[in-house]
Amino acid sequence: MAMKQEISTLLAKKMDRKDFLRHVGIAVVAATGFGAVMKSLNSGGSSKSQHVGYGDSAYGGSKQS
Repeated sequence: MAMKQEISTLLAKKMDRKDFLRHVGIAVVAATGFGAVMKSLNSGGSSKSQHVGYGDSAYGGSKQS
């Protein structure tokens, strides 16, 4: 409920183009930053890539180092 009130207050506020773009920019950064944090938490903080490409699977053969 509080979030809806805050959004309504923000939408009712008079602002110029610069203020509007600032608010939109902050919202975009917050949304993408939150997604990146959640993604890193779900991966367990592992820095090793989980990418499987050609040569990494049974169809591509085995990789020998």
